[in-house]
Amino acid sequence: MKKHLAQLIVFFLVARARAEVRVFVQDSNGVACVEYECTAGELVRAFALDVSVDQGQIIGISGFFRGESQAGATGYGIFPASLRDHITIGAGTNVNWNVSGYTPLAAVGDLPGSTLPGLNSSGVTLEFGGLWDPSVPAAVPGPTGRLCELVLSRGATVSVAANLSRGGVVSAIPGSLITPVFTGGIVGPAITRATSANGMMMIIFQGGELQSAASADGPWSNTGDASGTHTEPLGATGLKFYRVRSP
Repeated sequence: MKKHLAQLIVFFLVARARAEVRVFVQDSNGVACVEYECTAGELVRAFALDVSVDQGQIIGISGFFRGESQAGATGYGIFPASLRDHITIGAGTNVNWNVSGYTPLAAVGDLPGSTLPGLNSSGVTLEFGGLWDPSVPAAVPGPTGRLCELVLSRGATVSVAANLSRGGVVSAIPGSLITPVFTGGIVGPAITRATSANGMMMIIFQGGELQSAASADGPWSNTGDASGTHTEPLGATGLKFYRVRSP
């Protein structure tokens, strides 16, 4: 096991990969979920990612898999820096992966110039590795899955990118090339789009109830609409401003 872990850590530092693997952010009740999708049979060994927000802070991380990927419980649960700092691997095969502090957060001190500050800042660098028995097909991580969930201090546009200093997205198949595609998203209460046609205004929003006001400073009134799509006649009541109030 120690040998395989050492090999995995080397992947983060020296491997460069390319077949399309999508890494993207989805909103789930105001939480930023970092997801992946292998579109053509690719098999990933490791993800090294930078995730950042355009406003507010990332204040918590959860929803990540821990430890080896095994039949019945698969995922990317090897976090190199955190493994080094928090996990004790003895002569046996049993490892306690549930120790406090074992998370995908990278250590800033490892690569100070290529690591985002971490929790309670606008960006985190994350390390996810997969370790499994290649003779057990059911132990291989699935082609789609959730890497983690990030708690934000406020609604924001969340961006995700490769941390190339740690290898980015690394293939588990020797000689194969992976092309990673990264897509961020809006998380939390927000207006995502507004369009006008045929004398009507349509507002697309998420995360709560739409409010309106005659001034950007308010006072704000509830529209009673939390459906995600609001329409009304253009110019019916003069200049109006809109925002979304979280539940």
